[in-house]
Amino acid sequence: MSVFLYIVNNVLSQAVFIIGMVVVVGMIAQKKSWDQILPSAIKTMIGFTMINVGGQTLGGALLPLQQMISKIFNMQSFSADIGAAQAESLADIGTEMALIFAFGFLINLLLARFTRFKYVHLSAHVSFFFAGLIAALLKFGTTLPFTGIVAIGSVLLGLYMTFSCAYVAVCIKGVKGGEGFTLAHSSSSGLLVATLLAKAFGNKEHDLEQLEIPKKLNFLREMTIALTLVMTVLFLLISLIATPSWTMENITGGQDIIVFSLLRGVEFGMWITVIITGVRMMLSEIIPAFHGIANKIIPNSKPGLDIPLLFPNYPTSVIVGFLCSLVSGLAGMLILGALNYPVVVFPALIPTFFTGAATAIFGNAHGGRRGAIMGSLANGFILIFGQAFLLPMVGSYAPIMRILSETDYTVYGPILGWFLQLFGGA
Repeated sequence: MSVFLYIVNNVLSQAVFIIGMVVVVGMIAQKKSWDQILPSAIKTMIGFTMINVGGQTLGGALLPLQQMISKIFNMQSFSADIGAAQAESLADIGTEMALIFAFGFLINLLLARFTRFKYVHLSAHVSFFFAGLIAALLKFGTTLPFTGIVAIGSVLLGLYMTFSCAYVAVCIKGVKGGEGFTLAHSSSSGLLVATLLAKAFGNKEHDLEQLEIPKKLNFLREMTIALTLVMTVLFLLISLIATPSWTMENITGGQDIIVFSLLRGVEFGMWITVIITGVRMMLSEIIPAFHGIANKIIPNSKPGLDIPLLFPNYPTSVIVGFLCSLVSGLAGMLILGALNYPVVVFPALIPTFFTGAATAIFGNAHGGRRGAIMGSLANGFILIFGQAFLLPMVGSYAPIMRILSETDYTVYGPILGWFLQLFGGA
C-alpha cells in the first residue's frame, strides 16, 4: 500500500507525467519510432509545465489584492499561503484523497472505454483537488468507514471526471480554438450556466472580441499588453483606495505603490505570455498523439484539457470575465454581510480569474458581449454564495477551499453535502 500511495502522491498527482504518458502511449499506438516519441513527449511536458507554472504564478500574483480588498471592506483577512493551506487541509484526509484520485481516474478510463462517453480527463491537478473535496464531504459528513469513503468517493470522482467533460463537449461547439478536445476544468458548471444564459439572452452578432476601438489603440487587442495595463491600473486603484501608507506598510514592504503596481502588471503580462507559448507548444504535440489512443485504445475518445488553451483566441473576454466575476463576487460578499451570514466569505481571486475568464469565453462564443457579461457575472455570484454554503461542510479542507474553490466545488460540493445531510450522513 505504501508503494502504491507513493506512486499516486508523487507520480500520478503530477499532471505533467500523465500528459507525457498520454503522448508516449498515443504515439506507440501509431507505431512511431523512439526518436519521434521522445522529443514529442518532452515538448508536450514542457508546454504543459509552462501553462501550469504560469497559471499558478499568475494566480499567486493576484493574492495581494485579497488583503487590500479585505482592508477596504474592513473584513477578516484569511491566509493566502497556498502551501500552508494545502498542508493544513490534507492533514486529515490525505490518504483517502490520494486513493479516491487514483481509482477515480481508473473509473474515468473504464467509462471512456466501455460507454458512449468517450472523454479522458487529463487535468490531474483539477481531479486531485476535487478528490479532496469528495473525501472531506464523506469523511466529515458521514459515518462511513475508510473503505466506504474510498469506494464511494472513487465512483463519484470517476463520474464527475467523465460527465463534466461530456457536457462541456456540447458547450464548446462554436468556441474558437476548441476543436479536437473538451475541457477538464472545475469551471464546468459555470460554463454550462454561461452557455445557457448566452443562448437565451445573448446576441452572437455582437462579438466582444470584435469590439471597435480607435486605430491607435489596436495594440490593446494583444492579450499580453492589455492584461499588463489592466492589472497595473487595478493594483494602483485598489492600493489608493486601501490608502498608500497602509499598502506600503502591509503589502509592498515599503515599495512605492506606483512602482509596485507597474511591477505586478508586467509580471502578470509575462506569465500570460508564458501560458500562451505553452499552449501552442502543447497543442501542436498532444492532439496528434492522442489520435493513437482515439483510434487504437479508447476508440473515438477525446482528451479533456485545461481552460488556458482557449485564452489566446479570446483576450478581451479573459479581461472582461475576470473583472465582471470580481464585481459580482464582491457584491455577493456584501449581500451575505448585510444578511449577517454566520460564515465570513471573500472572493477567491485565483478561481475568480480563471473561471471568470472561462465563463466569459463561452458566453461570448454563444451570445456575444451580452452573453460574456451575463455569464461571468453569474459565475461570480455562484462562486461567493457556493463558497458560503460549502465551507461549513468540509471540515479541515476549508483553508484550501477559501483559495481554490472554483465553480464546480461551489456547485457540486454543497449539493453532495446537502444530500448526505438529507440521508442522515450515513
